[in-house]
Amino acid sequence: MRKAGEKMEWMQRINRVMDYVEDHLRDDVDEEEVSRIMACPFQNFQSLFGQVTNISFSEYVRRRRLTMAAYDLQNTEEKVIDIALKYGYQSGDAFRVAFRKMHGVNPSEVRQSAVPLMFYCRLEFQVTVKGVESMKYTIEEKGAFRVLGTRMTTPYGGGTWAVVKSDGTNEKMKAVSGDFFDLGLCFGFQEDGSNDYMCAVLWDGPEIDGFVTYQYPPATWLIFQARGKISDNVLGNLWRQINQEFLPQSQYDKCGLPTIEKYVFWNEAEDLGEVEVWIPVKY
Repeated sequence: MRKAGEKMEWMQRINRVMDYVEDHLRDDVDEEEVSRIMACPFQNFQSLFGQVTNISFSEYVRRRRLTMAAYDLQNTEEKVIDIALKYGYQSGDAFRVAFRKMHGVNPSEVRQSAVPLMFYCRLEFQVTVKGVESMKYTIEEKGAFRVLGTRMTTPYGGGTWAVVKSDGTNEKMKAVSGDFFDLGLCFGFQEDGSNDYMCAVLWDGPEIDGFVTYQYPPATWLIFQARGKISDNVLGNLWRQINQEFLPQSQYDKCGLPTIEKYVFWNEAEDLGEVEVWIPVKY
């Protein structure tokens, strides 16, 4: 069994390998250099990496390259073939096959609006491993839109939902708009920990007594999706991945507008929820 000091040294070394990979996504990852950093034969490192992460080292490098290739396709004017060559693919066909296998779309489709893509984080080794799970996201350019709902500040997160579901406001919204509340606008937490939050629906009609509106300007949105058990904290886990894994390692920054939680399906009796998180960004 490894001693504590040896474990710490191992984590430091493998995190240096992860740094090395990030620095060489656009050229060759040298097995001898990885072996030198780890102070062990490359074959031993490969075996241990697979045991810890459940993916091969070469697959990890491939996923990171295709993740960054997707970002370049979205945010630069570079030709597809130039991006393919940059990330180690010798032909456009080889790049297209690999890209479609991971992302589910062809590289040429990425520059269209609302194309779903996969994002694989840079691995960070601590006591646990972060970044192994993939995240599905889309980026969409949305025009201006307005929402109608109830906005309040409550002493804890999610308190506005508890109010509208218990005081009849949800039913009033259904009568007015034809829909129950399905959007949650997160304006932010106050210094005392209270939460400024709005339960809402999309709305293009007139002002309605008893409700407030909020107008969004045209913006770029990152949209994440998750489906799972409510009891397993499906929404909270999605937020954790976004804030701890995706945003710190992506090129996107929140732009200051309130984020949106969209409840596509939420049935506590069935313990099943399908949610989206919309984040307005700049880059």
